[in-house]
Amino acid sequence: MKELFQRIKLDVIIGAVCCIAFGIVLILWPTEVTTIACKMIAAVIAVLGLVTLISYLLNTKEKHRINLPLGLVLLFIGIWIFLKPNSIQSMLLIGIGVVLFVHGFEDFKYALETRRYGYEFYWVILLMSVVGMGLGIACIVDSFGVISVALAFVGLALIYDGITDIWIVSRIAKTAKSVKQQVDEFHVVETEAEVITEDVTEESEM
Repeated sequence: MKELFQRIKLDVIIGAVCCIAFGIVLILWPTEVTTIACKMIAAVIAVLGLVTLISYLLNTKEKHRINLPLGLVLLFIGIWIFLKPNSIQSMLLIGIGVVLFVHGFEDFKYALETRRYGYEFYWVILLMSVVGMGLGIACIVDSFGVISVALAFVGLALIYDGITDIWIVSRIAKTAKSVKQQVDEFHVVETEAEVITEDVTEESEM
């Protein structure tokens, strides 16, 4: 259980640091970053289309008819997006908004978990999670507005998401440590009570 928590903690921290870094980069170089990201997506789609076409041409025995039009469509879409990366910037921002919303929802579940284990400031995590989900929705909505403004807003939202994730993980770790300490203290008291009971029983028998 401890190893699982450590792995989850490490994954969340790495993800949070990446969000903060990407958010800063997005604020400093909004157009360049989204253009590169869109071109990378375009290249992946084009390669998938090319691989599908090559697979169709090389497979002389069993040819799936769907592979030819599918490969052509993927190749065409990849080339089109590569030449016009601005055409999918809004979709990229929507994707980031969805990620932010999912992170906020996960933080909401963490808030409920910390409440169950007695963390009195669970409501702070709860508030942060609601704000995070709100930012995700706002990014999706704002992606249809002015792109430069939307990119700066998304960058700030990513930085917020990363910082809150790191803080929430630290609170969860502190709560888990407190619960473990209470359990250990309970076991110590229980053991001492058993020892005292055994001593009293032995003396009464004598």
